[in-house]
Amino acid sequence: MNAVTLLNERRQHLSQLAICIEILKVYNCRAGEVLSAEWAKYHKDQFLILSAEKKSSNVIIRDRFILQQINQLPVLHKTKIFPSVNYGILYRHCKKYYSHLFVKFKGRSRFKVTHGFRYCAVTSIDIETEIRDILHHRSIKSGKYYK
Repeated sequence: MNAVTLLNERRQHLSQLAICIEILKVYNCRAGEVLSAEWAKYHKDQFLILSAEKKSSNVIIRDRFILQQINQLPVLHKTKIFPSVNYGILYRHCKKYYSHLFVKFKGRSRFKVTHGFRYCAVTSIDIETEIRDILHHRSIKSGKYYK
């Protein structure tokens, strides 16, 4: 593989990763929901629907900046928007660059670095129904857990 090809692949990988991180920070969704984003659920310049996991609600991405970034991505995979990013890559990036934000939550059961943005989004909220709404959860148990 020549140097130009390697640099182009690395740049593409980083831009996909940057968009995934931005979605996690803004929308409080699960990493798996972002990584499984599909072109079929992307409506250019309007919205992207992330399919829900674990019986939660679908997440609808309407942020213009994020949508513009997705517009600039080449279609590298028939179905997936972010084929170059997997959970391991996302985990290592969050741990390296964002773990300082989540120190408060380390040691909690089921803590994952990629859930850190979700924890931070609800730290100042005491009402369980609001926590569930922000995190797109339907389960009463999850509202109590994050509280």
